[in-house]
Amino acid sequence: MEKRVAYSAEDPQLQHLNPKHNSNDDGVSPQLPLPPPPGHPLSSFVIQVPKNQIYRVPPPENAQIQEKYRMAAKKPKRKLPCLTYFICFLLVLLVIGLIIGAAILVVYFCFSPKGPVFSISSLVVKQQKGSPPTYDVKLKIKNPNEKMRITYTSEEDDLKLTYWKKTLGWGEFPSLEQKKGNSNEVNIKVNGVKDKPLPQNVKKSMSGKRPISLEMNIETPLVFNVWILKMWRRNMEVKCKFRVSTMGEGTKILSQVCNTKLA
Repeated sequence: MEKRVAYSAEDPQLQHLNPKHNSNDDGVSPQLPLPPPPGHPLSSFVIQVPKNQIYRVPPPENAQIQEKYRMAAKKPKRKLPCLTYFICFLLVLLVIGLIIGAAILVVYFCFSPKGPVFSISSLVVKQQKGSPPTYDVKLKIKNPNEKMRITYTSEEDDLKLTYWKKTLGWGEFPSLEQKKGNSNEVNIKVNGVKDKPLPQNVKKSMSGKRPISLEMNIETPLVFNVWILKMWRRNMEVKCKFRVSTMGEGTKILSQVCNTKLA
């Protein structure tokens, strides 16, 4: 809203235009100013504008900041190359592998798996005309681990009976699940080797009361189990050196030494 305010001649602001008020003390009138042009009376105007209609021009710094934000929004995001993802994946696998390996080592040293203990309970030799003899071997197996079960797997011809490095026959060790700290007995049938003559000392022991020293070897895999987990798979090698009273009727085990090795 605009208001026009007219000033009177007595207004102090206009007294310098009045010659009556502008004479010097000596009576000499100073030079009078030029009168205003016709049709334009001497007047002033006061313009009042509401605050909500006052607009300010922002400084140029604001425009520069806005331009930076706009360019940053338009700039495409940098994509990670496939190599970076692959390296990250390998690092994650490495960390997981280290954690699993450390856990297995801790369990291994806490449980300390031990190989089973073997002993020969009896040996019975059966002879048939026209065929090689068979040997019935009874083994006693003890699991010395108080916190782990042992699972034995069966493989063909994994047991061998020998006399002075001469093979007498082959057998198959049975599959067996053995609980912790338990002892079990298993029967194994060893079939004689065909088309191969028996050593003379073996024949003499079969026909009479003559002591003889033999050797039995077992090679079979086994698994150590902790609770429901199959923790370690090992190859077992058992070597038993024993001496019997005779290979005929009434065979008795005189002495024996069995060693178990895990590989």
